[in-house]
Amino acid sequence: MFCKAQKEWIAAAQDFEDWEEVKGIKNLVIRMPYATFDNFTGHNVYCDIQRAFLHKDAMQKLKWAAALLKKLKPDYKFILFDAARSNNAQEVLRAAVRGTPWQNFVSSPRNGSIHAYGMAVDIGLLDENGELVDMGLPYDSFAFYAGKRGEKQALEQGLLTETQISNRGFLRQVMGQSGWISLHSEWWHFNAAPGDIIREKYAQPLPLPQ
Repeated sequence: MFCKAQKEWIAAAQDFEDWEEVKGIKNLVIRMPYATFDNFTGHNVYCDIQRAFLHKDAMQKLKWAAALLKKLKPDYKFILFDAARSNNAQEVLRAAVRGTPWQNFVSSPRNGSIHAYGMAVDIGLLDENGELVDMGLPYDSFAFYAGKRGEKQALEQGLLTETQISNRGFLRQVMGQSGWISLHSEWWHFNAAPGDIIREKYAQPLPLPQ
């Protein structure tokens, strides 16, 4: 099921006007957990397909961010966890948390995730040794301090360190100065424009579910 749906979506993404495949950025590594079993759903949602797509507007901002990272931290690289995402994949994610206290962490495909428009990235940093820069929590954590809004409380409770918060701040600095908007509940998620503007101005390669 996952393989057929993902291959159909990849074919649509490749042919979709104004979308580009993410490649050719030297200081960016693509490692997509949803193309493995190592994610919160327990499913290989992308069926081993490690290919990322973005709208060309988002792609330009990602290139700006990569150039800025190269200037500020020449030995660092971005690690791209996810980019454009099909509504079928979004439903798999939503189904994994539906009816749980964490269901609001995953947007409904009926509303149109910003990922579905090719205008969002989930991204982190690799240090000079190729190791993940410590953000205090892993990608896709549902903890209350997964994003900026819980950091102060987490620091007071000893759940985060000053270094971990500083690392998050550096990622936000690089992305923010390149035109990305941080999601306050997730240190890894950035939108290329405000959500309401994206839903009004941009389209998707496949229609929203009815």
